[in-house]
Amino acid sequence: MVPTRLLAALPLLVAAGGCALSSTANEWHERVGPNGQPVYVKSHTNIGLNLGIVIPFLGHTSLPEQIEYITKEISDEKGDRIRMIESSSENYWYGFPPVTWVVTPVITTVATEYEPSNAILVRDRAAHEEERAEGP
Repeated sequence: MVPTRLLAALPLLVAAGGCALSSTANEWHERVGPNGQPVYVKSHTNIGLNLGIVIPFLGHTSLPEQIEYITKEISDEKGDRIRMIESSSENYWYGFPPVTWVVTPVITTVATEYEPSNAILVRDRAAHEEERAEGP
């Protein structure tokens, strides 16, 4: 029999399913990448759920889906010269057995380095200059 606490936590797992977190590091204090151009780093983490350990249920939990998502974001910003820094997919089937054998949390992370478009670079540099002018 499954403990009551684990059954109570199940709605929280379902509510957390499909959660995505994105961030872009765009302030490099005028430092440049290996080819002399400014670079940004974009990271995307997706928290999803699988059924029966391997069947995707909520969220996009596969690496190809995450890579497609992040490269589309970069393409929409007209970024170029993408280099994958990190990609990982962690399946937590062992977390709270037997509950996680049925509903399995999966965390997938992809981080890329890329050259931003000139328009994005100009916009972000102006915003950083404005922040510096305002002071702490």
